[in-house]
Amino acid sequence: MSSRKAASSAPGAATPAPAPRTRRRSSANAGPFWLIRGFLVAVVALAFSTLEKTEVWPNRSRLLATFRAPSLFVQKVQVGSKLPFVQLILPSAPDSFVTTQELFQGKHAVLLSTPMAFSPGCSDVHIPGYMQAQDRLQARGIDLIAVITMDTPFAMQAWADQLRVGKDFLFLSDIQGQLAKSLGTTFEAGPFGLRPTRFAMMLEDMNITKWEIETGGTLECSTADTFLADL
Repeated sequence: MSSRKAASSAPGAATPAPAPRTRRRSSANAGPFWLIRGFLVAVVALAFSTLEKTEVWPNRSRLLATFRAPSLFVQKVQVGSKLPFVQLILPSAPDSFVTTQELFQGKHAVLLSTPMAFSPGCSDVHIPGYMQAQDRLQARGIDLIAVITMDTPFAMQAWADQLRVGKDFLFLSDIQGQLAKSLGTTFEAGPFGLRPTRFAMMLEDMNITKWEIETGGTLECSTADTFLADL
């Protein structure tokens, strides 16, 4: 018997550990998986391409655009419809809700939506334009000018105080976004999250008679000069 064989059979001698086995993925199993995945991707791409070119999907262009550019919105209510029934908060009563019906039923009103309180465009141009047109609006039978956004009632009160609006201006808090979401006018504003878009709306007893909505962060069609041009 050789010395090597004797050493391996001696009592207490360490037994060498077996070499680890590596599992190799069978190419036969991987093939069907990638084939099925590629087929599904192709089907989805073909479906979206077809919807863009046909009239099968109503409002398809706007809806598809929301997937590609989240900053866009999908409008849910049109001129001629009634303002949705939702709950809002008055800065003067921050502990309770008030409904849109309580606020606007039986009134001829202008509703102004802004992305957020104290934003430069709204503070410098949008709201001051309607403040300057207040006498003109009253002469045309406008009972109420309301300003709304998705901020706290405390922020809305502070903003109203800063702008020194008159008693005929009503600042409203849509902190939960009930009205903006019901109208379909919310958009993703980058680091500011979900915000309501800027618009001007004319209401007659809760009925929407005129509505101009800004897109892409502009301040054009909803300004007092433009919106009230035909009054």
